[in-house]
Amino acid sequence: MPIINYSTGLYSIPESAKFLANTPPLTNGNKVNYSRLRYWINTSVPHIESPIYPTRKRLVSFVDLISMRMVAVLRSRGVKLKEIKTTERWLKKEFGIAYPLANKGLWTCDSHIYIKFKENLLAASKYGQKAMDFIRDWLSEVELDMTFDMDDIANSWTPYQSITINPIIQFGEPCISGTRIPTSSIWSNRIAGDSLEIIAKAHDIDVALVVNAIDWEKRLVAT
Repeated sequence: MPIINYSTGLYSIPESAKFLANTPPLTNGNKVNYSRLRYWINTSVPHIESPIYPTRKRLVSFVDLISMRMVAVLRSRGVKLKEIKTTERWLKKEFGIAYPLANKGLWTCDSHIYIKFKENLLAASKYGQKAMDFIRDWLSEVELDMTFDMDDIANSWTPYQSITINPIIQFGEPCISGTRIPTSSIWSNRIAGDSLEIIAKAHDIDVALVVNAIDWEKRLVAT
């Protein structure tokens, strides 16, 4: 059972689905809705730990959220759920990686998942089968909108323009990038009737950032 720091990001399944549904690329052109996300979790794609939280509501950690984000990206590239599951379990077994789908260094080509190990290119979705060198020219990186810590584990995610989710900032709430201002606070100000200029001045930020925050919150509300 993983050790969970409750001062960092924890997310409900519906909340996670909203974040994923409003972040491109969409899975095969379809939104990652609540039902789809529940199916992924129930079929262990990805494998989500089930620690005991101080609530009866099912919650997931930030790395679990990122793992589900990775599944969405991989599915949008035509990778089958079976191959995603194979990749995660093989990387755990062979390299001892706790959260393979939240780890840096995944690549795709022709609906398969690859990793670079030493001088070799291995097909992780084929149990580590060595790939031909020419495939390197066709590889596409999976980590589109994330940053990673020194252990190559995702530590922040930018799901929307100028919006960042960092588990150690504001308990993992979506915030305006480079600040500690939750987008929910901007939305509350706007709902209360404040103008864009007044909100921007109150938070000492550009109006463009206020607009992005409001657009993001509108998407969440509409999902």
